[in-house]
Amino acid sequence: MEDITAIYAILKRLRARKENLKNVIAAGLPTMEAYVKAVGEHTAYTIMEQEIQDLQKDEDNDDREGTAKA
Repeated sequence: MEDITAIYAILKRLRARKENLKNVIAAGLPTMEAYVKAVGEHTAYTIMEQEIQDLQKDEDNDDREGTAKA
């Protein structure tokens, strides 16, 4: 599997889990502890998604700089 394909597959799963958590939160949770946990998980998925996108951008920029210098 190519790196780019793997990245998109990971992002797709993260986004699906985020969407599922968003729906669970919107439907309501039985306790405040469950709510805090769900919101924390959603936030973690958001951070992971952003980190993956930033790493990909950095790699793309490094690739472009490498070809520009050659």
